[in-house]
Amino acid sequence: MDNLLYLSYGQGPHVDQLVYAVLSALDMLGRESSSYRIIVYTDNPVVLGDLPVHIETLDSKRLDDWAGPFGFNHRRKIFAIKEALQKFGGRLVYCDADTYFLKHPHKIFARIRPGHTVMHIREGHLGYCHGSGIADFLEEHDLRMIAGQRWNITPNTLMFNAGVVGLREADISLLDEVAHLTDQIYPHVPIHTIEQFAFSACFRQYTKLHQSYDVIYHYWPGRAAFCEHLSRVLHDPAHTSNEERWCRLLPYRPCQSQKRLNRGPESLKHRIHMVLWQMAKRAGVLNLLKHVANKSLNPLKKIAARASLKN
Repeated sequence: MDNLLYLSYGQGPHVDQLVYAVLSALDMLGRESSSYRIIVYTDNPVVLGDLPVHIETLDSKRLDDWAGPFGFNHRRKIFAIKEALQKFGGRLVYCDADTYFLKHPHKIFARIRPGHTVMHIREGHLGYCHGSGIADFLEEHDLRMIAGQRWNITPNTLMFNAGVVGLREADISLLDEVAHLTDQIYPHVPIHTIEQFAFSACFRQYTKLHQSYDVIYHYWPGRAAFCEHLSRVLHDPAHTSNEERWCRLLPYRPCQSQKRLNRGPESLKHRIHMVLWQMAKRAGVLNLLKHVANKSLNPLKKIAARASLKN
């Protein structure tokens, strides 16, 4: 049996998003819902009401353990996926709460096979997708795999969005590498996309990594307005069935932006920049160029500072 996994803890709009995500999966599965297992790890199972899901109740100790010694919330995703694979086996697709299905889930599961994994969408190189802190860290540090080999990851390494993560039970050891890489970077660069970068690097190193944005929409950029409608509809006692709530919310759900998909993950200017960066590094002149650039920029910064004081 194939497994759909969700993770939710604490209070906030994500709780309503979780309910909507499950409703989306059930609607798309239709009569085939008995052929799939929907698993929800949560510390608040009552919010799911009578929805036909398998609930794994979380306590504070397990949440703390999964967050690790540095209290990184998104690290919990890695261990929820690992535990679900250990317990249920087969193929698994994890989805963030702020997602809904555009097509039948079997289209994602079909991409998960020996040597093949899934994430949501290719976001681009680190400098393009708010990962400059990671890029700077990678320039100065040697990172190692569990077995001791050196990671060949650079600022040119691609980042994929981790709103969707799919893999097979046979590839569960990849999750140990993801956690190990996350724990090497996060203490030095404590930003929320570290586990996402670790998933991307590990999956691309060991498997063929596929995207899934055509099957499931991760609507995090425009979720605030939708959350208002979610709260109003899901908590309105006049709506007595899940089917009614689902239908009431359909006109309000965010739509996937074709503009974002069509423009490509990166601009030509950025791709040229990354090629030049790699050439400078191979030639051994990268640090010299940085030094020259900083010396050139410092006078400009001083001029700008004086101008701002005058204004």
